[in-house]
Amino acid sequence: MPSRAISRSSISFGLVSIPVEVFSAIASKSVHFNLLHAKDNSRIQEKIYCIAEDKVIDRSELVHGFQIQKGKYVSFTNEELKRLESGAGREIEIEQFIAISEGDPVYFESSYLLGAEPGSAKAYHLLNAAMKKSERAALAKFVMRGKQHLVLIRPYGDVLMLHTMHYADEIRSVGEIDREARASVGASELKLAERLINDLSRDKFRANKFKDTYREKIVEEAEQKAAGEQVVPPTPAKAGKVIDLMSALKDSLRTSKRDSSNDNEESTSAKRSSSLKRSLRRAPRESRHVQNRRRAH
Repeated sequence: MPSRAISRSSISFGLVSIPVEVFSAIASKSVHFNLLHAKDNSRIQEKIYCIAEDKVIDRSELVHGFQIQKGKYVSFTNEELKRLESGAGREIEIEQFIAISEGDPVYFESSYLLGAEPGSAKAYHLLNAAMKKSERAALAKFVMRGKQHLVLIRPYGDVLMLHTMHYADEIRSVGEIDREARASVGASELKLAERLINDLSRDKFRANKFKDTYREKIVEEAEQKAAGEQVVPPTPAKAGKVIDLMSALKDSLRTSKRDSSNDNEESTSAKRSSSLKRSLRRAPRESRHVQNRRRAH
């Protein structure tokens, strides 16, 4: 768990209050770039410019403006916003419990780990155990970083995970999407698609099998450039145009079966190797046992 909490709060429901610490659950490894002047590779500096006074101003002169109508603003200082935030309450106030399966991922925004404060461990783990057994998650309200969040709290191993969520009016309606008229789906096409899905299905999600290959390519190419090596760009793969859906599904099924067969061969080979190693480990013990019997006779 990260060593430094980004916030402290209490989970409250009924007459129960459990002090907790809030930690970021994510350590982003996204690729980040700095903007440089192409001529000399020097860092650039962004400055704050006031259009009305036609001059560069200092960041300390800024306030937050809320637009009430086009071109008209009311301003808020940092102190005013902090006062409003503190007045909203800092507790994670549970409003209701729901089945974990009811939490649609479209609402999830950011993830945080909740750690028990000293002295609250028993109540914390009791809540976690009860939520696990009942397969429930909690919906709550929580003010953090200048916004009142709807949050979902759920068991995550031996700890509790908090997800900040979007409100319903922040989720775009599917009616906004420009769609073609509904196309009819044939029974044979549906059957092939279901077979393809079954062939590509796995029982468990293994997160460590997936890697950010884009980030790896950026790092590799950056190291090549730093070493003065010539970078040869890979030839982009040409995407084939799907003309016959049935043919594409059948080709996909053949490909998935080959991949599945390779996976099975690798798995069988690994099992054989493991079995051979166990046999080799047992062999010395078995030979000693035979030698002892021979001596006895």
